[in-house]
Amino acid sequence: CNFLRKLKKLCYLQVLMCYNRENERKGNDYMKVIVCVDDNNGMMFNNRRQSRDRILIEDVVKSVVGGNLLMAPYSEPLFKDSNVDICLSESLLDEAAPEDLCFIEDKALLPYSDRIDELIIYRWNRTYPADMHLDIDPAALSMKLVSTTEFAGSSHEKITKELYKR
Repeated sequence: CNFLRKLKKLCYLQVLMCYNRENERKGNDYMKVIVCVDDNNGMMFNNRRQSRDRILIEDVVKSVVGGNLLMAPYSEPLFKDSNVDICLSESLLDEAAPEDLCFIEDKALLPYSDRIDELIIYRWNRTYPADMHLDIDPAALSMKLVSTTEFAGSSHEKITKELYKR
Protein backbone atom coordinates (compact mmCIF):
# COMPACT_ATOMS: atom_id res chain seq x y z
CA CYS A 1 0.00 0.00 0.00
CA ASN A 2 2.86 2.39 0.89
CA PHE A 3 4.64 1.41 -2.31
CA LEU A 4 1.53 2.15 -4.38
CA ARG A 5 1.17 5.60 -2.80
CA LYS A 6 4.79 6.42 -3.63
CA LEU A 7 4.36 5.13 -7.17
CA LYS A 8 1.16 7.19 -7.62
CA LYS A 9 2.94 10.33 -6.37
CA LEU A 10 5.90 9.68 -8.68
CA CYS A 11 3.56 9.27 -11.68
CA TYR A 12 1.73 12.45 -10.69
CA LEU A 13 5.00 14.39 -10.52
CA GLN A 14 6.12 13.07 -13.91
CA VAL A 15 2.84 14.14 -15.52
CA LEU A 16 3.15 17.53 -13.83
CA MET A 17 6.69 17.99 -15.15
CA CYS A 18 5.49 17.20 -18.69
CA TYR A 19 2.72 19.80 -18.43
CA ASN A 20 5.17 22.34 -17.07
CA ARG A 21 7.63 21.73 -19.91
CA GLU A 22 4.88 22.06 -22.52
CA ASN A 23 3.38 25.18 -20.95
CA GLU A 24 6.31 27.27 -19.72
CA ARG A 25 5.32 30.21 -17.55
CA LYS A 26 5.31 33.59 -19.25
CA GLY A 27 5.76 36.70 -17.07
CA ASN A 28 2.34 37.61 -15.67
CA ASP A 29 0.66 34.49 -17.02
CA TYR A 30 -0.64 33.25 -13.68
CA MET A 31 -3.97 32.97 -11.90
CA LYS A 32 -5.83 32.50 -8.63
CA VAL A 33 -8.19 29.55 -8.29
CA ILE A 34 -10.96 28.67 -5.81
CA VAL A 35 -12.37 25.16 -5.36
CA CYS A 36 -14.71 23.45 -2.89
CA VAL A 37 -13.98 19.84 -1.93
CA ASP A 38 -15.11 17.13 0.46
CA ASP A 39 -12.89 15.04 2.73
CA ASN A 40 -11.77 12.94 -0.25
CA ASN A 41 -11.08 15.97 -2.49
CA GLY A 42 -14.32 15.25 -4.35
CA MET A 43 -15.78 18.16 -6.31
CA MET A 44 -18.81 16.82 -8.22
CA PHE A 45 -21.05 13.80 -8.49
CA ASN A 46 -23.09 12.89 -11.57
CA ASN A 47 -22.40 16.32 -13.16
CA ARG A 48 -23.70 18.18 -10.10
CA ARG A 49 -21.97 20.08 -7.32
CA GLN A 50 -21.69 18.16 -4.07
CA SER A 51 -23.01 20.94 -1.87
CA ARG A 52 -23.56 24.69 -1.58
CA ASP A 53 -23.42 27.20 1.25
CA ARG A 54 -24.53 30.84 1.30
CA ILE A 55 -21.88 31.98 3.80
CA LEU A 56 -19.12 30.31 1.79
CA ILE A 57 -20.29 32.24 -1.29
CA GLU A 58 -20.19 35.49 0.73
CA ASP A 59 -16.60 34.65 1.72
CA VAL A 60 -15.65 34.01 -1.92
CA VAL A 61 -17.10 37.42 -2.88
CA LYS A 62 -15.01 39.11 -0.15
CA SER A 63 -11.89 37.52 -1.67
CA VAL A 64 -12.35 39.38 -4.97
CA VAL A 65 -10.09 42.43 -4.80
CA GLY A 66 -9.28 44.50 -7.87
CA GLY A 67 -10.37 41.91 -10.39
CA ASN A 68 -13.28 39.86 -11.59
CA LEU A 69 -14.75 36.59 -10.46
CA LEU A 70 -14.57 34.17 -13.38
CA MET A 71 -16.77 31.08 -13.48
CA ALA A 72 -18.55 28.72 -15.80
CA PRO A 73 -22.23 29.50 -16.49
CA TYR A 74 -23.09 26.46 -14.34
CA SER A 75 -21.86 28.32 -11.22
CA GLU A 76 -23.64 31.62 -11.86
CA PRO A 77 -26.84 30.85 -9.86
CA LEU A 78 -24.73 30.59 -6.68
CA PHE A 79 -23.73 34.25 -7.04
CA LYS A 80 -26.98 35.76 -8.36
CA ASP A 81 -27.46 38.00 -5.28
CA SER A 82 -23.81 39.13 -5.07
CA ASN A 83 -22.57 42.54 -6.07
CA VAL A 84 -19.30 41.49 -7.64
CA ASP A 85 -18.16 41.63 -11.25
CA ILE A 86 -18.76 38.16 -12.66
CA CYS A 87 -17.41 36.95 -15.99
CA LEU A 88 -18.94 33.79 -17.41
CA SER A 89 -16.97 31.54 -19.70
CA GLU A 90 -16.48 27.85 -20.35
CA SER A 91 -12.79 28.58 -21.05
CA LEU A 92 -12.17 30.79 -18.02
CA LEU A 93 -8.89 29.07 -17.14
CA ASP A 94 -7.49 30.18 -20.49
CA GLU A 95 -8.78 33.75 -20.10
CA ALA A 96 -7.92 34.59 -16.47
CA ALA A 97 -5.88 37.71 -15.73
CA PRO A 98 -3.55 37.79 -12.70
CA GLU A 99 -5.98 39.89 -10.62
CA ASP A 100 -8.98 37.66 -11.37
CA LEU A 101 -10.28 34.80 -9.24
CA CYS A 102 -11.42 31.62 -10.98
CA PHE A 103 -14.21 29.77 -9.17
CA ILE A 104 -13.92 26.18 -10.39
CA GLU A 105 -16.50 23.45 -9.84
CA ASP A 106 -16.28 21.24 -12.91
CA LYS A 107 -12.86 21.58 -14.54
CA ALA A 108 -9.58 19.70 -14.32
CA LEU A 109 -6.78 21.93 -13.01
CA LEU A 110 -3.76 19.77 -13.84
CA PRO A 111 -3.35 21.20 -17.38
CA TYR A 112 -3.17 24.70 -15.81
CA SER A 113 -1.14 23.81 -12.73
CA ASP A 114 1.95 25.74 -13.84
CA ARG A 115 -0.15 28.95 -14.02
CA ILE A 116 -1.78 28.65 -10.58
CA ASP A 117 0.03 30.93 -8.14
CA GLU A 118 -2.72 31.04 -5.53
CA LEU A 119 -5.17 28.30 -4.61
CA ILE A 120 -8.04 28.66 -2.16
CA ILE A 121 -9.54 25.35 -1.08
CA TYR A 122 -12.82 25.35 0.83
CA ARG A 123 -13.31 22.05 2.63
CA TRP A 124 -16.82 20.88 3.48
CA ASN A 125 -15.46 18.64 6.26
CA ARG A 126 -17.85 15.93 5.11
CA THR A 127 -17.72 13.06 2.68
CA TYR A 128 -20.05 13.13 -0.30
CA PRO A 129 -20.37 10.81 -3.28
CA ALA A 130 -17.96 12.03 -5.98
CA ASP A 131 -16.93 11.09 -9.48
CA MET A 132 -14.82 14.19 -10.13
CA HIS A 133 -11.95 15.05 -7.80
CA LEU A 134 -9.44 17.86 -7.38
CA ASP A 135 -6.62 16.64 -9.62
CA ILE A 136 -3.75 18.68 -8.19
CA ASP A 137 -1.86 18.56 -4.91
CA PRO A 138 -0.66 21.96 -3.65
CA ALA A 139 2.43 20.42 -2.02
CA ALA A 140 3.46 18.75 -5.29
CA LEU A 141 3.16 22.18 -6.95
CA SER A 142 5.59 23.65 -4.39
CA MET A 143 2.79 25.72 -2.89
CA LYS A 144 2.89 26.67 0.77
CA LEU A 145 -0.11 26.70 3.08
CA VAL A 146 -0.28 30.38 4.09
CA SER A 147 -3.43 30.38 6.21
CA THR A 148 -6.24 28.18 7.46
CA THR A 149 -9.56 29.60 8.64
CA GLU A 150 -12.58 27.77 9.97
CA PHE A 151 -16.08 29.21 10.00
CA ALA A 152 -19.66 28.04 10.37
CA GLY A 153 -21.61 28.01 7.16
CA SER A 154 -25.33 28.37 6.59
CA SER A 155 -25.73 24.65 5.95
CA HIS A 156 -22.44 23.27 7.28
CA GLU A 157 -21.34 23.23 10.89
CA LYS A 158 -17.71 23.84 9.91
CA ILE A 159 -16.09 24.93 6.65
CA THR A 160 -12.30 25.15 6.39
CA LYS A 161 -10.67 27.67 4.09
CA GLU A 162 -7.07 26.95 3.11
CA LEU A 163 -4.96 29.48 1.22
CA TYR A 164 -1.93 28.18 -0.71
CA LYS A 165 0.64 30.34 -2.51
CA ARG A 166 3.77 29.70 -4.52
